[in-house]
Amino acid sequence: MEDKIIEFDSELQRIIWACYEYWKNEILPPDNRSICFSWVLRLYTKRFGGKFHQSKLRELVRLGVLEKDDTSRAGKRRYYRIINPTRIESILKAGTSGALST
Repeated sequence: MEDKIIEFDSELQRIIWACYEYWKNEILPPDNRSICFSWVLRLYTKRFGGKFHQSKLRELVRLGVLEKDDTSRAGKRRYYRIINPTRIESILKAGTSGALST
């Protein structure tokens, strides 16, 4: 995971927060949890206002935060898994740039 890029990109930190927040509150067992853009966007908008483009989730795949998951459930949605939830939690707790404040 490219922590240095994430450390200095407040928008990505906020998106990661929304991804993790949805993921940790899912009722499924951790290995079966997935996220998708629309679910994450709702949390992001509620907490921070505004929106982000779904291409940011693909950027998080490239950075090693997310990985593509099964897309056959609804056909039109792209689903993702958080690769290392423990690492994400530590990044969010560090809150290095203050990006997670409202």
